[in-house]
Formats: sequence, C-alpha cells, structure tokens
Amino acid sequence: MLSNIASVQLKAADPAAAARALERSLALVRGVADVPMGPRGRQVWLEVLLKTLLAKAELLRRTRSLDEASNCVDEATALLAEFHDPEGLRAAEVGLTRVLLLIDRSEWGAAEELASALLSPAPTAAPRPDRPPAPSPTAPRLLDCLAVICASTGRFDLADDHLARADDGFRAAGDNGARQGLLAHRAYVVMLRGDLDHAERLYAEASALYEEQGLAADLAVCEQARAFLAEQRGETAVAQDLTASSLARFERLGAALAAADTMLLSAQQAYDRGDIVEMQRLAQTAREVFEEQRVYERCAQVDLLLAMALEDNLNRTDHGALEAQSVAMALGLALPAALALEAARYDFVTAHARSQWLQLADAAMRLAFRLALRRGDQGLLFELVEHRCAGASLALTRTDPPPPPSTPARRPGLVFPAPAMKTHTPAEGTGSGAGPSSLLGGAAAEAAATAGLRVAPPPRVRMSAESGRFALQEYVQAAEFRYHRRIVSEEEVPFWPPTT
Repeated sequence: MLSNIASVQLKAADPAAAARALERSLALVRGVADVPMGPRGRQVWLEVLLKTLLAKAELLRRTRSLDEASNCVDEATALLAEFHDPEGLRAAEVGLTRVLLLIDRSEWGAAEELASALLSPAPTAAPRPDRPPAPSPTAPRLLDCLAVICASTGRFDLADDHLARADDGFRAAGDNGARQGLLAHRAYVVMLRGDLDHAERLYAEASALYEEQGLAADLAVCEQARAFLAEQRGETAVAQDLTASSLARFERLGAALAAADTMLLSAQQAYDRGDIVEMQRLAQTAREVFEEQRVYERCAQVDLLLAMALEDNLNRTDHGALEAQSVAMALGLALPAALALEAARYDFVTAHARSQWLQLADAAMRLAFRLALRRGDQGLLFELVEHRCAGASLALTRTDPPPPPSTPARRPGLVFPAPAMKTHTPAEGTGSGAGPSSLLGGAAAEAAATAGLRVAPPPRVRMSAESGRFALQEYVQAAEFRYHRRIVSEEEVPFWPPTT
C-alpha cells in the first residue's frame, strides 16, 4: 500500500511525501527478509520489493541522483533471477526503467539498442493457437522512448512511426492518460522538424491539459519548450516569463537535471540581452549539475554555448591584443566538445543513426574549423583534416587502378573509396598478404550491425615517427578527460605516405 501511495504522490508532484512512503515501504519489506516463508510467500515478498525498488528508481531518476537510481535498478535486476516471471512483465519494467535512465544521460545509442531488444524478446515457449500472446504493457512506453531517441538524433519519420504505434498500444489498453502524455512528445518531434507554429499549438494544448490535471512536471517541460519557441519568434518578455515559471516548477519538484536544462535556456536569453555575466553564471551552474549527474553530453553542449558566445563576441567587438587569447579560449572549449559530440555516433548500432547524429555534430565541428581559421593556425587545420579523414583510404588519382579481370572497366576520373570500406589498422602478419585491414562503414556497416558488429572510433593519426605526437593530441586528451568518452581507438596510423 505504501509503495502504491508513493507512486500516486510522485505523479501528483509531491516527491518529498513519495520519498517518505517509499522508505517506510522498503523498511517493512526488508524487515521480513529473513523470516521463514514458503515458496509462494517468497514470491509475494519479491514482487513487493521489486515494485518498491522500481518506484524508488523512478523517484530518484526524476529528482535526485541518476547513480542512485541506477543502483536501485541493479538491485532489482539481481532479484529477477529468483522471481517467477513467466511472461517477463517485471523484467520488462526493469528494462524500461534502465532505458529511461540512459535517455536521461543522453546515451542515445545504448538506450535505443536496449529498447529495441526489449521490444523483440526471444520466445520462451511455443505459441499456443488457443491463447495468443498478450502484448506487453511496457511496449507502448518503450515505443514512446524510441520516438524521443529518434527525434533527438534527427530521425523524424521513424519517431512519428513509433509515436503512432505507441498511441495504438495505449488505446488498446484503454490508457487514456498515457495517450495524453504523448501530446508533448508529438510537439517535440514537430519542433525539431522546424515547424515551430505547429509545435507551439501542440505545446499550448498539452500545457492546458497538464495544468488541468495538476501534472506539474509535464507542465514545466511544456513551458520550457514554449519559452524556446517564444524566443525564436522574438517575443523576449514571453520567453523570459515562461522560462522563469518552468525553472520555478522544476526547483519545487527537486528536478535538478530538468532545472539545469532550463538554466541553459535562460543563459541563452541572458546572452541575447547582452548580460554576459548572467549568461556565464547560469551556464556554469547548469554545467555543475550535469557533471554531478554524469550527463557529459550536456556538459559538452554547455561548453559549446560558451564557445559560440565567445566567437560572437569576437565578431562584434575588437579584442585588440587579447584577441589571440580569446580565440585560444574559445578553441579550448569548442574543439574538445565537438570531438566528444562527434564521437557519440559510435554508440549507435545502425549506420543511418550514426549518419543522422553526425549531421547534428557537424555544427560543432564547423565552429572549431572557423576558430582555427580565425587564428590562422595551419598546423591545427592540417591536424583537424587528418583526424576527420583518419582511416579513410582516399585515392585522389586521375585514373582508376586496373580493375580485376572480372570487373568491367570504368571511365577514368577522380577515384574515391567505396562507401562501404574504410581502412583503419594494419593487418597482422607479414609477407605479400600483409596490408591495411578493412573495417566496414556506410551501407556494409548497416548489414554488419545485424550480426552484432560495431563501428569503432577512428585510429590516432601519428604526426611524427620521432616525437610520437598524434593529431589533436591535447584536444583529444581534454575531451576524454572532460566528457569521459573514447575519442580515438588505441590503434595508430601514420599520416605520412608509405615508402619502400
């Protein structure tokens, strides 16, 4: 009963009361852990403990600590081994909570992979014609998660498809409340597509619905999005009011991550007003929250915001003798962040997802190139190009190499690598068969993904045989330290041409 009460209190935006109820519930259920009980009693005990742990994970996910929430999910996962769950319902709920945690950390690739796996579980028994399998109650929520993931990584048609399937699932289950919850996610997809007027109408409709039902957290999310939309329309006062309202709601709910997202929006508004000190304060406060919660992709986004503000300030004002120092500071923020965002694509299994994410990350890398050009740093530009081309065998010759006997000749011209092939690391062995080994990319990587193969980060590009320095070494090290992400692999390739 306490666990059920806590779930209702959390939905009703009373996290403090929910926390008290959950602690009492856990104390009761753990207090009888060593009491002798039969097999059926043990299963009831496990059921209550699992449900309470998942409720606590949801509370922690929304309010306090992603690490603590993850610990709750790990404990629940360990209990599944002895819990009789023939239909896999509790296992699906545990998996769904883990997906939501991965989304909170912006670990899009891992979240998508897990959600997709949970939607297509391996059959545990032969199907019975007289009893078709019931749809999993978590399936519509997993589809909703996939919609958010796809929208956030630029795959809008797929996001729409997932939302439509989620709506069908909630309708079949008679869950009208969950169907209404999809409205804000539809608005999110439309907003990212660029149809801002339509997005505003959807968010306004969702806001009215959530306010009527007392769903403060959902209302705050809508206000956050509507503040961004108002800013795009040039309605500065409206944007500031909505941002302030959203931030106040999140702070009352103890939703630190969501509040930090709103602070980022406030920081952009402060910069637009010319209040650089307030912009820096808000951005730094948000970054501290993201770092504490280990949401490192958001940390990179904050650093990019600061770098873009610096570049814009360089364009507007004369920094005089301090310009070189300002450009170096902007590069020190922008390039490691761009490298981290670009490397995030290796989390995705499918080539399409990697390609779409790379388009999102390209804006960050373009900023790094602009700053390197502004500094006139030819060495840095050279290393940027070498890093981005690492592992790609580009044959810029005027004629094709001789084709194999079975291959028809092609018209001479510029030769680029086949889209499915990338050369990354020297093959092991010696003799005439030794040479660069080929890893799959492009279309072939899509096919390879079905067999569970991964596309690895690019190798280090060694710039000198004597010094051992590799391209962008300082920036790569800064990115890996700040954002806790592998930027390059352990393999090395030389930038200089092979000689005999």
